[in-house]
This record gives sequence, C-alpha cells and structure tokens, in this order.
Amino acid sequence: MPQQQDFKNIINLLETGLVIVNSTRKILFWNPCVARITGISEAVALGYRLDDIFKEPIDAALVEALEQASNINLSRRLSHQLHPALLPLYQLSNGQPLHHSILVQPLVYQEQSACLLQISDVSNTVKREQHLRAAMEQVRHLAHHDPLTGLANRALLTIELQKACDLATKNQQPFALLFIDLDGFKSINDRHGHDAGDFLLKTLAKRLDEALKNASESLGLATRLGGDEMVALLPKVKSGNQALEFANQLCKVLAEPVDWQNQPMQVGASIGVALWPQQGITPKALMKSADNAMYLAKARGKGQAMRALNT
Repeated sequence: MPQQQDFKNIINLLETGLVIVNSTRKILFWNPCVARITGISEAVALGYRLDDIFKEPIDAALVEALEQASNINLSRRLSHQLHPALLPLYQLSNGQPLHHSILVQPLVYQEQSACLLQISDVSNTVKREQHLRAAMEQVRHLAHHDPLTGLANRALLTIELQKACDLATKNQQPFALLFIDLDGFKSINDRHGHDAGDFLLKTLAKRLDEALKNASESLGLATRLGGDEMVALLPKVKSGNQALEFANQLCKVLAEPVDWQNQPMQVGASIGVALWPQQGITPKALMKSADNAMYLAKARGKGQAMRALNT
C-alpha cells in the first residue's frame, strides 16, 4: 500500500539505527541505518539473537535495560558518557570505536512483547566535546604560563605560594623561595639583539625547570615574573642550608654558556633565598625578603646566592 511504502521510505532515510528484539533478544527488525553502522545486512541479522550477531559481548547495562523493558515496561536512555561501549560498534572507515547512545523502549511488535533500540551515532558530538575540552585546557594553560618560556607566570605563582603558606601554617613545616635575577642580560640584548635575548631566556628557563625536576624528587615550581626575573618555589626544601646549597648549584647551571648562531652567550645569576617562617609568613613578605636578598647578592659581587635576613 502507498502509506506502507511511504513509511518504509522514511525508515530507510533515518540517521538513527532502529532494532527491534523480542523477549529472548531475537532480532525482529533491523533498519538500513543499523546495517550501515554495523556492516551487517538486514537479511543476515534477522533471526539472530542480539547477543550473537556481534563477535564481542554486548554491555551488561544494555542487557539490564532490555530486561527492564521486557519485564517491567521501563524505558531507559543509555548515554555514551556513562556507557562508552554498549554495543561493539566500530567505524567502518578506520576501525575505531563508534561512539553511540541507545534509547531502549518497550513496545508490541508483530503481536508480541518486544523492545525498540534507537541507536544514535554521537561520534561528532564526542569530537566536539574533546575539542572543547582541549581548547579550555589551552586557555587555562595560557592564563597560568609565560608565553615565551612556558614557565608558570605570576598568576600561578600567586596561587601556589598562597597554598604553600597555608599548608606550612597548618603543618608547621618550612619551605623555601628563590628570587632569581640574571646578571648582564641587558648587554646580551644590546649586543646580539632581542631574538638572541629571547633564546637565552628560553634556554635558561628550561635549565631552571629541569634543575627542579631532576632533583632526587621534584622540588617545586619554576616561574618567570617578567623580563629576566624568575622565581623558584620550593615546598619540599625544609632548611635554609638546603635551599642555599640548591641556589648556589643553580647559579652555576645558569652561568653556563648558551650557543647562539655559533656565538657563546653567557650571563650570571644573582639569587635571593627566603625561608618560611623565618623570613616571612605571608606570600608578600616572603617575596620581599627573597627580592631583598637577591639585591644583596648583586651588591656583593653578583653570580651568587644569599640568604635573606630574618624578619
């Protein structure tokens, strides 16, 4: 009849997979969309149990939903977020898992109790979600990191330094802060240009970051405040002597020459060392103490580390 043919044409054009199974999960209906998704034709699928048509088992959540639809007339929507592999479906183009969600509904079909499965391909939705998460993560990273060196920026240091002070107050465990200023950096820009200066900053920032990470345990957070000023937050360093020893090693590491277009560039580093709580109990006080100690190191000859005075 014309109406039946119209209905069939509509079903054939649907981008939603439709499967009808009886109470034993025998397949009674299998529309063209499901055939496209699975690569299994209707002629092959009809008569098989849903459990047997695939080479891999179907998800237990789907089995439970089918049983609930058959036994207590309950509809359920199974999302891809909670159930990432309801059916063992794969993209025919590349063999990757096909992200999908399924709505299970009870119905009467061919004069018997049955279940309708509406299978939606949500792969594009998943891709958009992944791209959105990646974009949001990039925004968060840019908000908290220096674009030139990749080190943490002042905003992230402010957050982490406050956390360190709060934790130190709670546990009464000291930690250290280093304020680093490069000696002779302006002359590098004047002699070699700003591209060379940027390259030097990136190289020394990497050395600082690696020095923190290559210790026996990761010591802390490397930060660029701006210009040639950097800060190292050392929450795991518990004594002034340990902090000073690390700072002196850092002076040597940062003073090693950097090759730029077959020309060596070399600067020194003056470092101020402050310890919580002797040289400050607030982030502002610690930063000021470390900054003052750095200027003291410069005044006494540069290229060295100095402890801050107790407050």
